[in-house]
Amino acid sequence: MPILDPEFLELTAGLDVHAFWAENSACKDFTTAKPRCALSFSPDDHWVFEFLNVDSTMRYYHEKAYRDEQHRQANQVLQEYVGRAYFDEDTWETSPKRIENLFECEFSYVEGSTPWLTPPTDDPDEFSRILDRAEKIDMQSWALPEAFLEEWETRKAAGKSLPSLGTGGRGPATIMTSVLPAETVFFWLYDYPDLMARFRDLLAAKMVELNRVLRAFSGYHVNDWWITDDNSALFNKRLYHTYCAPVLRAVLDEFAPLGSRRYQHSDSSMGHLLDEQRELGINAVNYGPEVDAGLIRSKMPEAYIHGQMPPFLLRNGSPDEIRERIVSDFEKGGATGGMEITTAGSLAAGTGVGRMRWMMWVVQEHCRYDRAV
Repeated sequence: MPILDPEFLELTAGLDVHAFWAENSACKDFTTAKPRCALSFSPDDHWVFEFLNVDSTMRYYHEKAYRDEQHRQANQVLQEYVGRAYFDEDTWETSPKRIENLFECEFSYVEGSTPWLTPPTDDPDEFSRILDRAEKIDMQSWALPEAFLEEWETRKAAGKSLPSLGTGGRGPATIMTSVLPAETVFFWLYDYPDLMARFRDLLAAKMVELNRVLRAFSGYHVNDWWITDDNSALFNKRLYHTYCAPVLRAVLDEFAPLGSRRYQHSDSSMGHLLDEQRELGINAVNYGPEVDAGLIRSKMPEAYIHGQMPPFLLRNGSPDEIRERIVSDFEKGGATGGMEITTAGSLAAGTGVGRMRWMMWVVQEHCRYDRAV
């Protein structure tokens, strides 16, 4: 049974979801010359599992028909109560290689969980050999497996839409702490700095090579880039500057020249890195809920803020608590028009559609530019 939140459905009985989204489409620019602050949601696989009480995550990840059916059911409820569908009902069975795969890091699957990238080693000598092998790989022939190319051609022949590739990716902090155990990364930054510098430089070069291939294949030539880097907060300022910023700078300079959109998401408490983020030209952000909207605005006045509702507050909080946080974030970060109210990260599993509607209602009524609220 989907999670409906009856109390919140009652509070939002007067919400016209179609009118909401129609107005929302006129609210996205960085300006106060618009009706109100924009809003968005980002439900994901974690959210689907709990929302529908999915009986097998293994089937979800390995059986296309089962996965598509879960998405269809979720979309049906979302359309009814929220006015939007968020899930692909014709999912892909294959995919291009990931940058982590270059370093022999592969997904592990366990029932009841989402996939987890599993480090191949915590031995420095073996990792040096992994880097040797990665350095020799030709990305043009490696990036697109045969099964993916076959599925692409089948979909193309059927007239189906094809995705843009090479539009963004995980950031260096999260890649490094997936390819190696997190604690190993930080031991080696001090014990084997030359090895980790080599990892950094090879990662930067190969990320550029990989995404050149993906963009050329899919015909994507837009100057922009998105970053998801949840583990950024594990790095202090010095280590982030030395090991993460050079990777980001190489990728951003290649695919998102200064002035184009450079978006960073991180669920983590990375307020100590905002000066470095601004130096990198990051101009659209979705940080962890501990990063105050006022701090972001003061440190990054040009950045469009996507946030900063704590996902667990939306899932567990009272109507008043949720409203107070939305209004507070809007007052701190939205006065100049550069804010979209959304969760700081994806929707927490267990969040029902009634709470989503309440978030819509509060933004509609209390986050406006066209009248005093």
